[in-house]
Amino acid sequence: MSSRAFSDAYFRLLQRFIPPEIAQHREAANCARMFLISHTFGPILGNSVPLALYLLDPTPGWDLLALGLSINAFWLFPFLLKAGISYTRLVSASVLNLNFCILLSLYHNGGVTSPTTPWILIIPILSLFYIGGDPKVRVRLLLISAACFSIFFALYLCIQPERNDLPEYAQHGLGIVSTLAALCYVATMAIYYGRIFDASRELEAEVRRRRGVSEELRGAVIAIEAATAARSEFLARMSHELRTPLNAVIGYGQILKEDAVDEGDAMMEKDVDKILDAGQYLLRLINMILDLSKIEAGRMTFDARPLAIDAVLAGVADRHRERAGAAGTRIAVTCAADIGPLRGDEQRVIQILDAVVENAVTHTPGGLVSVSAEPCADTALFRICVTDTGAGIPPEVLATLFETFSVDRDAADGRYGGTGLNLTLVHRLAKALGGTLEAESVAGSGSTFTITLPRGAVVEARVASRTVRDLAHAA
Repeated sequence: MSSRAFSDAYFRLLQRFIPPEIAQHREAANCARMFLISHTFGPILGNSVPLALYLLDPTPGWDLLALGLSINAFWLFPFLLKAGISYTRLVSASVLNLNFCILLSLYHNGGVTSPTTPWILIIPILSLFYIGGDPKVRVRLLLISAACFSIFFALYLCIQPERNDLPEYAQHGLGIVSTLAALCYVATMAIYYGRIFDASRELEAEVRRRRGVSEELRGAVIAIEAATAARSEFLARMSHELRTPLNAVIGYGQILKEDAVDEGDAMMEKDVDKILDAGQYLLRLINMILDLSKIEAGRMTFDARPLAIDAVLAGVADRHRERAGAAGTRIAVTCAADIGPLRGDEQRVIQILDAVVENAVTHTPGGLVSVSAEPCADTALFRICVTDTGAGIPPEVLATLFETFSVDRDAADGRYGGTGLNLTLVHRLAKALGGTLEAESVAGSGSTFTITLPRGAVVEARVASRTVRDLAHAA
């Protein structure tokens, strides 16, 4: 196994001992990993001191056993952390045990002249690594260390330890072993700390990069909002400018048709009908574009009044019966008796239903179009279903049915070609009313459009689709 693989496996093992409430905070998780490294790798280096004493001291005593037990007690701390013991309490207990190990070794091996003196440096280093930026706990750990040193000096002055008979060469050997172990221990902590520092620098660089991207996106959003406002104003102005002459064209066309009928000029009547059809189509297209612009800009207004849904269904069906009859299509209307009182914008509901029924009649020659209204399981909603027995909608078309400017999808695919606006408009209009418009279809078995709307007052949605501003906030 390579060193990299071993390192990754070791850190995955350490991660299992970190409680979830600590793991979700980056700084706390880094401190906990440092704590686990020192309590898994540290006892291995620390045991080199009692082992060297056992091999070099001709008369090892009880103090050597106590030292070995206290060092190996560090193995318990990872399991206590995993068991849910408070991290700060474990840190305090660990520093207390570390002081005991080091001062016990000093007490029985010459005090400040002991070969194990370098281990004293470990205490403040770990006190800083374990806690990170918490000043209260850091002060507590330093006070624990200060209290331990005070007790040690008091005992050392009042109760002199027995003279150690460790030979001079053995003391030098113990000093070398102790110093090397302490250096390895500090080096391990420093390497991991450097790894954390490098990761923090990379994270800071990524944060700066994302902040720059966010600023660029915010500027783009402002520019897009300005362009959207300009577009909405342009469409509002142009729709008015286009409607005025177009209404005049339609009005004069109707006058010409009446003259043609009076004069019995069938050829002229046919030509005028073409003019009126084109004018009505253009007027309808302008109205759809203007409505889409209002919905996207959040300027669509609604008039909530008592809604007679049975009369709405009957009116829409009657409006399409002549055209449906010419194609051999039947229209059936049913309204549930328990649908109850409703409120809504009648004109907008008619607009949605009219577009869906027109679409069904167009694509169901010689078939049946069923229109029904019923309450939903959610008492705050009701639904209208328009089901046809036509050829159905292919899956690839159904996936983009309500997207803007997709050709050959709705009832506007007459002699002038389709823009795909009608279903797109009523889909967003249903959302703006606080409802939904959904389509289901099986090729060869027909389609079902389900309009779900609130039973009560109109719920006004400012924007029916996700905007660039939403994307900017998400980033």
